[in-house]
Amino acid sequence: MMMHSATGAVLWAVTVVALWGGAVWAAVQLLRRPHRQPPRTMPSPLDILERRYAAGDMTREDFDEARARLREHELDI
Repeated sequence: MMMHSATGAVLWAVTVVALWGGAVWAAVQLLRRPHRQPPRTMPSPLDILERRYAAGDMTREDFDEARARLREHELDI
C-alpha cells in the first residue's frame, strides 16, 4: 500500500499557488500594456504639398507647378 506523504501535498500546494500566481501576473501584464496603435505612416509628398497649400504657405501657381513635378517623378519610378 502507498502512503501519501506531507511532502507530496506541500509540493502540489506550491505548484497550484505558483500556477495561479503566474496567471495573475500574466493578466496584470496584459492590462498594463499600453494599447497598441497602428504604426504611423509617413505622409506622401503630395499630402505635404496639399497641407502647405491649405495652410496658405504657397500660391495656387506654386502648388500646381510642384504637383506637376511630383507627377513627373511618379511616372519615372
